[in-house]
Amino acid sequence: MANHGTRAAFGPFHRLLAPDVQDAATVVKQILTGEVWGRPPSWGGSPAVKAYPGALDPGFSGIEFWSFQAPDSPAGPRAYWRTDGPFVTIDASSDVAMLRVAFARITQDLLP
Repeated sequence: MANHGTRAAFGPFHRLLAPDVQDAATVVKQILTGEVWGRPPSWGGSPAVKAYPGALDPGFSGIEFWSFQAPDSPAGPRAYWRTDGPFVTIDASSDVAMLRVAFARITQDLLP
C-alpha cells in the first residue's frame, strides 16, 4: 500500500489562558504559524513546550491541540517537548522551543 504522507498524531493536549505567557496575542501568533511555543521552565533548563494531557475542560479558556511528535515525557501531569525533531525546533538564539501542531479548539478570546 502506498504511503500518502500520513503522519502520527498525539493528544489531545491543552494549554490554559495565562497572562504574559498564553495571552491573546501569543495565541494569534501560534495559530498563524501552526506552532505552540515554550521557554525554559521556571526551575531552569532548556526551552520546552509545556502542555497538559487531555482535552480542554468545558468552561476553561485556552487552546486544545494535537502534536505530530510524541512528548519527551508522555506521562505525568504535564507533557514536555524539548528535543529537536521533525516537528520540534529549538531556537537557541531566542531560547524558545516550537512544536508544530494541529489546533483542535480555541476557547479563549483572541482580541487583546
